[in-house]
Amino acid sequence: MPGDIIGLEEADRIHQQLGKLVEFHIPEAVVAFTSGSLPFGAAVRGNSDIDVNVVLPVGTKPDDALFDRLSGFIDDYRALHQQHGMRLDFRYPGEYFTIDQAHDAAAGRGIPMANGKPALPRELGDSYWNSSEDTWYLAWMGALAFSRHVAGNRDILATLRRRAWTTIVALCLPDLRSRNFGTEDVMARILNKDHPNGGFGVHPGYRRFAELEAPHCRQALADLSTCGILARQEEDSFSVEDNQLLRWAADLASYHQSGFHAASLLTVASSLRLAI
Repeated sequence: MPGDIIGLEEADRIHQQLGKLVEFHIPEAVVAFTSGSLPFGAAVRGNSDIDVNVVLPVGTKPDDALFDRLSGFIDDYRALHQQHGMRLDFRYPGEYFTIDQAHDAAAGRGIPMANGKPALPRELGDSYWNSSEDTWYLAWMGALAFSRHVAGNRDILATLRRRAWTTIVALCLPDLRSRNFGTEDVMARILNKDHPNGGFGVHPGYRRFAELEAPHCRQALADLSTCGILARQEEDSFSVEDNQLLRWAADLASYHQSGFHAASLLTVASSLRLAI
């Protein structure tokens, strides 16, 4: 019934069905995954959509042949929403981007820079997402980190998830540096929609988020400890190495100037041509 939370078994069926649709219509996809409410036990029938992300090979061109196949995929994707009583996002019926864009997103291309330092935008309303091309990369960073595999290469998604998670945790560190902290503190920061710099596209209503994502958070903390940005105090207690965090921020600012390569935004073109 409308308003019901979609249960785990049904969510599993939706993911399986979606994976088959990707494999049939877009067999060249490097990897496909979902993000948003469905993977985390918070999708509401009649209100939530299936947030699908399809990562395509480098150099994929938005030509007629591709759009014909994407249109066929979206027809079945729409039918999948109808089958399960979900609400299709007519503006953006899925996200379609390339593997090089995915790597750039995970590395922090979409993070706004202010005075040479990374910062999240203060508000994440609709007007923000249409303000510049790089805002798409910020959305993809969160989608990559908080994702569930449905088709394609699992190892590639695992690599992208790990990099995106590490970037996100590094962004949280200025708010945690005044004390020792652990996984629960980072998870609480990520879920804090009331923080002045906004959230990361998730919220406390995502019932399974902590359960499913805590291992990825712990891995990100370990990675940041290995590279010297964090100092491990106890098994799950860390402190920030200020100089190394500043170096990370400076490196990211430098990468924004010379390390990212502008590729055509397939998602924007797709949305304009495929919006239903």
